[in-house]
Amino acid sequence: MSDNTKIRPWMLAYTIVFGLLSILFGRDDFEQYPMAYAALCGLLSFLIFIGNLVYSLNYVTPVIRTIWKFVFPLVVLHFIVTGVVDVRFGKNAPHNVSVLAIVAGVIAFALFLPTFRAHFLLGYGVPRLRDSPPLSTSHSRMLK
Repeated sequence: MSDNTKIRPWMLAYTIVFGLLSILFGRDDFEQYPMAYAALCGLLSFLIFIGNLVYSLNYVTPVIRTIWKFVFPLVVLHFIVTGVVDVRFGKNAPHNVSVLAIVAGVIAFALFLPTFRAHFLLGYGVPRLRDSPPLSTSHSRMLK
């Protein structure tokens, strides 16, 4: 199996675990919000799951890359907006931002780092150095 077709087992496990957790614990959280907000969050959560799955299976096509150039900024915006909305208007929203809320935000960001990386690489993926073609002899002569 070549390097380009390898499945990323750690990312696949991450995708399955966090996908199941979001299904099990995330469905009751949006009852207090307007239907449009809840539907948009559901759609973006689905895109996050699909993007993580596509990245973990290493299935990147030009169409997926084009779509994810638009999806990646939405994923980042979704993370920021849901965090702000949850802190300000959630069921247990404190009147003042506490240290606990800041720590929870940092932990959430750390848990989302693999997702951000995966979605960035899906849309704007820069080839790794080992994946790029070697310099030809004419180029290497020019560099000397």
